[in-house]
Order: sequence, then C-alpha cells, then structure tokens
Amino acid sequence: MLTTIECAGHPRDMGLAQGAASKAAIREEAARLGLSMNRSRRPSLRSLAIGAVRGVGAGREMFRHFAHLAERLEGIAKEADLPVDTVLAIHLSVRAGGAQAGVLSRRSTLRARSTASSVDVKHWCLERSLPQTSATESGWIVRDSRPAVGFRSVEVTLPWLVSSVAGLNEGGLAVVAGPLLWGSPGRDGNPTSLLLVQECLQRFPDLEGALDWCSKRPVEGEQSLLLADASGALATVVVSGRERRIQLGEGELHLEGGEPPETPSGAVSAGAGEGRIWIDPCAGRLHLHMNGVDLDVELPRTKEAASEEG
Repeated sequence: MLTTIECAGHPRDMGLAQGAASKAAIREEAARLGLSMNRSRRPSLRSLAIGAVRGVGAGREMFRHFAHLAERLEGIAKEADLPVDTVLAIHLSVRAGGAQAGVLSRRSTLRARSTASSVDVKHWCLERSLPQTSATESGWIVRDSRPAVGFRSVEVTLPWLVSSVAGLNEGGLAVVAGPLLWGSPGRDGNPTSLLLVQECLQRFPDLEGALDWCSKRPVEGEQSLLLADASGALATVVVSGRERRIQLGEGELHLEGGEPPETPSGAVSAGAGEGRIWIDPCAGRLHLHMNGVDLDVELPRTKEAASEEG
C-alpha cells in the first residue's frame, strides 16, 4: 500500500496535517529510537534557550536558519503528541549517516538522462531508486505540499521528515537527493543537508536561485543532490562536510552510493522490493513505482514560471 497525504497552509498548519495523517508511524519511529514519548502540557521557552536539543548545536541552527521547516516540525510533534525535542532528535540523528540514518543512507542509484533535445535545449528526467524499508522502519509516503507562500510541490518522504528525498514543484524545478553517506554524530554543528531539498522546492522555480541557496545555507553532511528545471538546466550539488561544490551538467549522470541493506531477521536483501521515482520537470510529471503500485502525478506549471521561460 502507498500512503499519500496533503499538507496545506502556513508551515505549522502543514506540519499539523502531516502529524495527524502519520501519527502512528511517527510515534513508532520515536519509540524505536528510544526517545521520550511524553509531551509536556505546559508551554515553555526554556528548551529554546538552554535546552539540550533546541538550545545548542545543530538543533539551534535549524530553528535559526530554517524557520519554515522548524515550524512544520513543531506542528508534526503536536499532532503526533510527542515532545518537539523528540521529533527534532530524529532529524538530528540522521546526520551521522550509516545505521543511524536508516533507509536514508541505504544504497540507492541516481540518474539524470536526456529525454529529448534540440540544437539548443536538452530535457532531463531525474531518477532515484527507493530502498525498501525494514519491518521496524517507517515506510515511504507521497506528500502534496501546498504552502500559503511559495510553490506547491509533490514529494517522496518519510512520515516524520519535514524535508523530502525527491520532488517536483509547480515552477518546474525537480530535486533528487542521494543517500546520506556519513557525517557528524551527536548534536554539534549544522543540520542535515537533506533540508535543502524542501527549501529549494518551496522557494525556487529554476536552478539559478536554488543553486545560490544551496551554496550558502548552513548545513553539513556527505551527500549529492541532483537538480533540473523546465528550461533544460541540470546541476549536481555535492555536499562534503560543510563545503559545497556545484557541477553544472552537460551530459547524462549516473551516481550510486550508500550503505548495503542490513541482513538480520526482518530486514531486506539487496534490491528486494526496491521502488523507483522518475521526475520530468519539462513535462511537469512525477511517476512512482513501489510495492507493485504505480502512481502518476502531473503538476501544471504556474503561469508566472511559464511566462518567464517564454
């Protein structure tokens, strides 16, 4: 079964919708990681000022520099009836990559292939494999994000995740993230580079603004992002620690990396049950195949984005 949810409105409203739709899966993830399940009924700013999660390090930087995603996170925590610090701790734990990042670090392939071309313009289709989750992990979901301010987008994500691993927006921008390879354990430093996916989808219709944003935001990790837009532009953002390297694409790309699937009882073997997503930003089309189910989404471009390209 493939779960689809819709989140609309201001950032906190979108988080509330996601938390309500995915409450059971979010609480299961928190319990799996051994995090606090008891939400305080007394509002307090103490955690923001001196708290061990929001008051220091990567948690503090996320709330400082990614305000919209932080508000989404607060909404998710409220509807899931979990402490904000618990949902934030899940997001911070994936920075280390490897086993701590679970399915977000598992081996996957990314590809950019040309679907059509003319003398001056190439059109690109971005692909990503989606490793099957184990019996104890949250499964992939499809989310339709309709922010009050910014671009609507359709993404593949996890029930507790404010960002996404792949998506397409109505401006004609597609972003696909590779696996989180490795990073810094603990809570010091900057938040995960995975946040850049949702930031770009909400804010930008093309590569120019997205690449500038990706090069300047305070994130860290070991990860590659593929970006393409409806004009035929293509680029790879390579995140290494806190450094960013941007490579403008002219030919087809094929990237593969990540941890091999675990093999204990309840886990999956290499390649078993793997899903795949295809995104064509020129056609405004996203196709997902998972668990024997095929989903096609067409996302008409906004008149503003279409007129700018023309």
